[in-house]
Amino acid sequence: MKRGGALLTLLLLALGTAQADEPASAVAERKQIQRDRAAVEARYKQTEAECKTRFAVSGCVAEAQAQRRTALTALRERELVLDEAKRKADAEESASRLRAKQAEAAARPVPVPRAASAPPSPPAPAASASARTERSRQVSKTADDPSEAAARAAAQRRRASEAAAHRQEVEKRNAERAASGKKSTPLPVPSAASVAETASAVAR
Repeated sequence: MKRGGALLTLLLLALGTAQADEPASAVAERKQIQRDRAAVEARYKQTEAECKTRFAVSGCVAEAQAQRRTALTALRERELVLDEAKRKADAEESASRLRAKQAEAAARPVPVPRAASAPPSPPAPAASASARTERSRQVSKTADDPSEAAARAAAQRRRASEAAAHRQEVEKRNAERAASGKKSTPLPVPSAASVAETASAVAR
């Protein structure tokens, strides 16, 4: 009996939560389903009690159970229709919230990146002393030798131009391939004999 009461309490709580977001017509329909279900159960208990006074009890109870099952199935189908409508409404509400968030994010100004002239961030405190002295030595070397700094800058410019030329060459080659419609052919599938030969060679 306690278990049935707890189950009924949980059902009522779930029903109350479901009703919080539903329109009044759906809430009224759910309450009507609840009343109809209680009436079906009461009618079944009454019929079951009447069946026990008869001679053929089992046939009478089986018929009462079948009637109860049919009535409860119809009520469950009505409930499923309401659940589906609520699910669709929840999904639409969630989608509209998502659209609103996306619109809000799109309306926000794009953050401006820091200028290149911003001072460098201080080195991490976990850097070792030897790494710091090596860095200071390199900085002082560059500051002391302007010809070496110019050579490094020239080498960097040369590498950048070589990379740009290579990129242009690759893009040109890809464009020619696409224009000619030439597609690369895949490698042939190895035959069973060659696979077996390779396996035996590896086994040796």
